[in-house]
Amino acid sequence: MQLTVRGWEMAALLDRAPAGIEVLSLDCFDTLIWRTTHAPHDVFAALDLPGGGIEPRQWGEQLARRVAHNRHGALEVGLADIYAAMMPQADDATVRAHAAAELALEARHGFAFRPAVDLITAAKRRGLTVVIVSDMYLTEAELRVHIAAAAGAEVLAMIDRVFVSGAHGIGKNDGLFDRVLEVLDVAADRVLHVGDNRRADHDSAAAHGLHAAHFVQFDRATERRLRHEASAAVMIDPAARASYPVHQPHRPAVALRRDDDPAFVLGHDVLGPVMRSFADWLHDELETAAAQAGRRVRPLFVMRDGWLPFRVFDALYPGAGAATVEISRFVAGRASIHDDASLDRYLGEWLDKLPVAVLARHLMLYEQEVASIVRRTPHAAAAGALAALVAKPAVRAKIIARCRAFGDRLIAHLARAGITRGDAVMLVDIGFNGTVQNIVAPILTARMGLEVGGRYLFLRETQASGLDKRGMIDVRRFDNRALHGLSTAVVAIEQLCNLAQGSCIGFDATGAPVREDVGAKAAHSTVRDRAQEGALAFARDAGRAVLRPAAADTPEARERAAAAALARLFFLPSATEVSLFAQFGFDANLGSHNAEALIDVDASGRALRRRGLSFTNDRAHMFLAGDLHRHGLPLSLASFAAHRFGLDLRLTDFEVGGIAVGVMMVTATEQLVQPVTAWPTCDGFYRLQVPIGASRPTVAVQLGALAPWIEVEEVTIERLTGEGEPPARRDPVKPLFDAMTDAGDGLWRAEPAGFALVQPPVAEGPLLLTLVFRTLGTRAAPSLRLAA
Repeated sequence: MQLTVRGWEMAALLDRAPAGIEVLSLDCFDTLIWRTTHAPHDVFAALDLPGGGIEPRQWGEQLARRVAHNRHGALEVGLADIYAAMMPQADDATVRAHAAAELALEARHGFAFRPAVDLITAAKRRGLTVVIVSDMYLTEAELRVHIAAAAGAEVLAMIDRVFVSGAHGIGKNDGLFDRVLEVLDVAADRVLHVGDNRRADHDSAAAHGLHAAHFVQFDRATERRLRHEASAAVMIDPAARASYPVHQPHRPAVALRRDDDPAFVLGHDVLGPVMRSFADWLHDELETAAAQAGRRVRPLFVMRDGWLPFRVFDALYPGAGAATVEISRFVAGRASIHDDASLDRYLGEWLDKLPVAVLARHLMLYEQEVASIVRRTPHAAAAGALAALVAKPAVRAKIIARCRAFGDRLIAHLARAGITRGDAVMLVDIGFNGTVQNIVAPILTARMGLEVGGRYLFLRETQASGLDKRGMIDVRRFDNRALHGLSTAVVAIEQLCNLAQGSCIGFDATGAPVREDVGAKAAHSTVRDRAQEGALAFARDAGRAVLRPAAADTPEARERAAAAALARLFFLPSATEVSLFAQFGFDANLGSHNAEALIDVDASGRALRRRGLSFTNDRAHMFLAGDLHRHGLPLSLASFAAHRFGLDLRLTDFEVGGIAVGVMMVTATEQLVQPVTAWPTCDGFYRLQVPIGASRPTVAVQLGALAPWIEVEEVTIERLTGEGEPPARRDPVKPLFDAMTDAGDGLWRAEPAGFALVQPPVAEGPLLLTLVFRTLGTRAAPSLRLAA
């Protein structure tokens, strides 16, 4: 019998086994005993070796195996052999000490996979012999000690024999199964072997006549995602795999997931570990804060993004008094204005950030009161006009009175959540700046006597607020460059955590929230709801995969794993995840009624073809990795590195593989032909840029010499601006095409002499002509060479 078994099927595997099985044989590592790390070698990161332990330990094993094979023809080595090869000048005591340190690290990270233990238990109930067959550089005694440490003495007692390659000098692929059958004195067809290595545990066992079950820990998509999470861990913290391992304590729970619906997978495998870690961290923070305050601290989850964190936290800690409050930035801003100083602060903060009409709504000025400014004042002067209006004493008094009354309703809203004067509360949100806390904490303290703290999944403050703030992911473990890089895509997780209701824009007299219409913002609710269902399932069931946690499964390890999971999602999303996020819309909770698509692959593709990577500077991208995904991993990694490390990469750094294009400049008095290099952008397109000086020559671009077919993507002219000036608008122009036939949709059939003719407009200052094109086909005798 040869079969495949998944994690959730393992406990009942014997029900599928053929009759007559007498022996259950299991691989040890990644079958019965797992590690809390991504890969086995991650454990070596904590070895006390200069520069990090992983590489020296791997080099040492490679050398030891070469030496053993060359000297004795041996195929296996022991742990002492490895350290002796690593440290040729070390004495035996030093070698033994280092080997013991590695064994201690393995014990710290090891744990038993519960379904495998359940399988062993079922085998013993049936009267089967249970053996472990492992390819490992340990002795039998060392492996037994390790199993007992990871799984407990009770599990070790159910194991009748242990066969390890390091003790027998031969591995599974080279004859260890023959040794097993010989020692057990059993026929091969009476043995069922289970293990995770396809070649060693399945193919080799079957070749020796055993029944074989290949244990598949993860499907290919999951395996790839976990690899990318490990890569992301190293990107956001260079100490990962140098001084500490890449932790992935969520792996066993992921292995037990049965539902393959993409939204559920995103919630269970990615959001779930993040939210579970956040809930546990938050609970510890609440207990610490309560001990310091000498009283209970109530967690208030800020809607809408705090919805999923609230659900997970309340499910795990139902007695913690968690409640939800609807304090959007829009609401917080209004309520914070209670005197002249707070009005001036708020106006100074937002005057140049929000459209005048939106800011007027924040200040509780009615449409008719600002109509003359919004409708009649030139855009550039509108902000100044609003500031002048607010400076009038009567208008100031009106704003303050209205906002104080609005603040009364916010207080009533908090009362509905059970908050009374003098309470200690903790605002809980995704992050990343804690803006609501910045705005509303002073007024809540002043008007209700509240002690206000803030705890966030992710915190990256742009100013030292001095408030009681912490983030599970913050400067305690990550540098500001890493945090800033993560902040550029935090909207992706916010959209997964919220709920299908409009943002709060006010309260009625009882404190009940008044919300804006949901409209199209709920279109992604099915994806979001399934993702949240998956996250809750993970939080509820994660512990069922593990017999008992490893010593290395610490809060810090889980929090680092959560940060890596977010970094991977933000910068290296899968194609399936991008397709889910493409259904999402985004609004900023600032009372503007504006929403935009989280991902616009078509628009970004056009911009990338036209301007290369510089298109990212044209506007703020909500989820840039989603826009870039279809263009391949190299581009995604370049973006990841640039954002995480703050790299000074410029468009010219990517200019390679250009082609020379003949450009004719014609004025009334002269004619000049010169080659200009067109540089690749994306999808086979090139961007040709031709400066146009004061003489305003007519420009003829000799496209026909390049190829028989030319696809023209865009032709624009812009005014070149000086340093410090705002970028000029790119105006589209329509060239005249000579010896070129229009085939539709920007495609032109070109004769060898064909060209595109552009007459520059009358304008002051130097201009820049940009032509974006793609060549299709080749000329039999090309007249242009590749540019250097």
